[in-house]
Amino acid sequence: MKKHLFYPLLVALVFTPSAVTLAVDPPATGGAASPAPAGQAAEVQSADVAYAKVDASQKQPAVKFATREEAQAWLVNQQTLGKAFVKDFPNDPRNASARLITLRAGLQERRLTGKAETPDAERAKFDELINAKDVPLPIKAEAAFLRALTYASELQARPGSYNDFHAAAADFAAKYAAHPLSTQMKEMDFRVLSEDPTSQADELLKKYSTGDDERMATAAKALILKRAKMVELKSKPLELNFIASNGKEIDLTSLRGKVVLIHFWATWSPPSLAELPNLVETSKKFRPKGLEILGVCLDQEKAKMLETTKKLGMEWDEHFDGGGWKNKISSGFGIDSIPTTWLVDKKGNLRLTGLRGPALDAAIEKLLKE
Repeated sequence: MKKHLFYPLLVALVFTPSAVTLAVDPPATGGAASPAPAGQAAEVQSADVAYAKVDASQKQPAVKFATREEAQAWLVNQQTLGKAFVKDFPNDPRNASARLITLRAGLQERRLTGKAETPDAERAKFDELINAKDVPLPIKAEAAFLRALTYASELQARPGSYNDFHAAAADFAAKYAAHPLSTQMKEMDFRVLSEDPTSQADELLKKYSTGDDERMATAAKALILKRAKMVELKSKPLELNFIASNGKEIDLTSLRGKVVLIHFWATWSPPSLAELPNLVETSKKFRPKGLEILGVCLDQEKAKMLETTKKLGMEWDEHFDGGGWKNKISSGFGIDSIPTTWLVDKKGNLRLTGLRGPALDAAIEKLLKE
């Protein structure tokens, strides 16, 4: 959860259906139209009925889904109806719109079910829409936007996706600058840059810092300073000591020889709460092998923190000072988003930040072997 106001990365996967269908309605013709043959008229009516179902399927219910399964069923229904329309009416001018609805729902479903990576065959379907000559520009633009998001979904699982996402964002800016999604794409590109560990990010941030968008330029300059601070922190053994909430004295130097995971979180942060069960499993898996976890909780009420740690079985030491975002440790390290995870190697050096899921476990395993 970020303190600044940029559009949260990947929240965009839960789309409000766009108005692209307006661009693919059959064009009106001047004068009186000749009556269509009976068979053709029946097919047009059938297509109208089928597309109406596709279009209606993407509208979010007034009542929120009670379970993940309900949300998944909603997305699967969109894909089923969309695929059927595409197959049954290949020459209908709304065919491209149905393909886009199907692809969007598929991307949302993969995100919902925790499948970060997009199969190459699925990404190729976005390319088909983008490169087709007869597809309206608004549909091409949203397809390009969704294609970029397939890389954003993979950032944790496949580090090379950072460069792929930036390239897709630049291509979108070049081809669809006038599209309503262009501003959102720019902000998401900046958001990805805030987590990007590659050298390419530094060059792109410099570009943003000298751009015409004053808000983005200011934020880019702040992020450049933050990245410089991170470089400094990684240049020498990390210094960290505090009195844990249980009264235990913690000094990172006493943990040399172990891999240490430092987790910044809060009970008021939904993403933090969603990540904690995974962290508990990581603890069970790697603590016997030499992993230590230290928590830094940004709560203001200690009771809430203790209730959560007990409920979830978080058997590691926590720092708590009631400062919220002004927590002494997190603010001193420049933490401005949670949950955030740092990995410290056996020599006490900060090595990796921002990892979650399989990528986090893989990094821990590698550091433990050093």
